[in-house]
Amino acid sequence: MNVLIFSRVRNDRDDPDAGFVTTDSDHRKLYRFALQYDMDGKSWATDVWAYSVKDAEERVAAMRRSLTMCGQLYGEVEG
Repeated sequence: MNVLIFSRVRNDRDDPDAGFVTTDSDHRKLYRFALQYDMDGKSWATDVWAYSVKDAEERVAAMRRSLTMCGQLYGEVEG
C-alpha cells in the first residue's frame, strides 16, 4: 500500500468513498485511516478503523505502548 495525500480533493468532498466508512454495533460511523512506518530502508503501510482523527491518533499511541504480534493469519470466519 502506498499512501498518497490529495488535500485539495479531500477538502472538496463531504465524505470518503463508501468502502472507507462502516458502522459499529452501536451504529456509530468508523473511518479507515492509513498508517505508515519505515523498516529496513523501505516504507510500509497498514490501516486502522477509528471514529475520528483524534481516535486514530489515540489508537496509534496505544499501539506504540502495547502492540504485539499474535501470529500468522490463515483464514477468516464469517460471522
